[in-house]
Amino acid sequence: MARSKSPASAGTRQRLSDAALDLFHLRGYNGTSVQDIVAAAGAPKGTFYNHFGSKEDLALDSVARYSEAMGLEMLDGRQGGTARERIIAHLRYITGLADTMGDRGCLLGNFASEIPAHSDVLRAAVDASFGRWVATLGDAIEQARAAGELQGDEPARSLAGFIVSSYEGAAARAKASGDPAALREFFDITTTRILT
Repeated sequence: MARSKSPASAGTRQRLSDAALDLFHLRGYNGTSVQDIVAAAGAPKGTFYNHFGSKEDLALDSVARYSEAMGLEMLDGRQGGTARERIIAHLRYITGLADTMGDRGCLLGNFASEIPAHSDVLRAAVDASFGRWVATLGDAIEQARAAGELQGDEPARSLAGFIVSSYEGAAARAKASGDPAALREFFDITTTRILT
């Protein structure tokens, strides 16, 4: 019979997870050590391995948590509003997220440029997160076209991939400059010129 984790143990795991997400987003995978994470979490280093098998496992946890916070549920038809309204709301949300994160960029984009040479499993997790985003956005684009809200004949998934790639480029530019103007430009052009 497996032992259940105590509330203190669950709290330690959450603190490690929170600290890792923050540090990976701020410093990147290679710029963050296990020692950095346990220090930020206020946990003894030995407890790290009670909760995570490796730094890579904790990075996978960070990718999953970050992806869950990207607001993909906003694109679901059960949320109300027209498909185009849901797409615009989602794009406003992700642009606002990046805008409030200053010079951190997007964790997925940051990891995508840093990880491939180091971890196939982490690369696959980032790629899968991008894939879910493109698929969900593509479905909403198809719904908007079926309702006559959007025009265009390029495949919806291709357009969704272009939008995601454009966002990632804008987030990288905002990170490099420390100025969110590129994100505002992405939002304005995407919503007034591309999604018409």
